[in-house]
Amino acid sequence: MSRKNHKVVDGRLLQTDKKYSHLKLKQKEKIYTWMFEEAKHYHDKNGRCPDKKEDDPVIVNAVYDRIENAEIWIPYGEVLKHYRSIKVKLCRRIRSGADAGGKIHNQHPNQRVKFMNMCMISDGQGCVAALDKVSGNYQGTTFPGGHVERDETFTESVIREVSEETGLLIENPKLCGIYHWFMDSVHQIVYIYLAERYTGQLQSSAEGQVYWIPEADFLKKELAPGMDAVVELIHEDRFSECYLWNEEGCWKKRLL
Repeated sequence: MSRKNHKVVDGRLLQTDKKYSHLKLKQKEKIYTWMFEEAKHYHDKNGRCPDKKEDDPVIVNAVYDRIENAEIWIPYGEVLKHYRSIKVKLCRRIRSGADAGGKIHNQHPNQRVKFMNMCMISDGQGCVAALDKVSGNYQGTTFPGGHVERDETFTESVIREVSEETGLLIENPKLCGIYHWFMDSVHQIVYIYLAERYTGQLQSSAEGQVYWIPEADFLKKELAPGMDAVVELIHEDRFSECYLWNEEGCWKKRLL
């Protein structure tokens, strides 16, 4: 293992240039929760949100203590930078709760939802960017994509995921439809995009190898589940939604 850009702390080899985007989704969710809790604690104690620049170290120091206790490694500067990027939204959420007196008025029961994205990138010459997915339960040849993070727009999320998985920076991705289903009481929703403008060169990531391939050949690959419907959503203007449901152990789909 190369030790470039690494340091040894308490017997652990840590990456000194690790970015916040490199963290796992569950780690990001924990850190977001800690940031909200520390900011709310500050608000409740001081009667105002920690929205001044001099308040930042107070919140981030407390959050970083919790990060270290959880044995999550990320440089302090990355945590500070991320906190500053979401501080306004955190304070808005805290003030909204305070104005409502902590009560939630909702005529409809809440449901758990997971938002995701997927994007077909076309080079304009008949080829698409394919990803041979090798990690997690979802495997096979697919398009790049991933999860929508907290305080992130759907468009921002697909641009970020494509960049992380392919090295390409896409421009003005077009929303082609949604692909959704229920699993374990969670409504899983995937926003499907098409991108025809981009900069950069393809670079594979830990998610799997990425490469250009004629779309006709892509369809002959061992595709990840549901990719036939994804391609249909992208190309068929008469469809904008694909809904899946499990009927007696067999998954069925309906294009709308």
